[in-house]
Amino acid sequence: MATRTVERPGSISTAMPYVRAGVTSDPDRPDDLPEWWAENQRIREELNLPPYRPPRFEDGTYTHEVTSRLEEEYDCSIRFASVNPRYPEDWSIEVDGRAVASIGRHRDENGNTVYETTTSEFEELFEKAMRKRSGD
Repeated sequence: MATRTVERPGSISTAMPYVRAGVTSDPDRPDDLPEWWAENQRIREELNLPPYRPPRFEDGTYTHEVTSRLEEEYDCSIRFASVNPRYPEDWSIEVDGRAVASIGRHRDENGNTVYETTTSEFEELFEKAMRKRSGD
């Protein structure tokens, strides 16, 4: 099954995926945003588009805050990948390049991505996949 990497803000280098950017910024304080996020907001403002928010879980937690913590804790890489690029198809959660689960997603009223699970459900799913991978 072919997949493609997605959900990377347009201005960020492919050498440093944004899930590793360590962003815990307040989107309502532009001076507190990383450059890639601020650039995305500038572009949206120029085009009179709604505010940018990075992908998040249903409970409002930004995915990069959770995935960067889990990547560090488990020494792995986590990414969300398109299984079928047609919207609104489910996506795959990949750990070290291997699909471990599917995840639904939708766009909110501002066009930002929301993954259809809570932070705690995602962490449970991830930890189950890691146990399965290690043979426990």
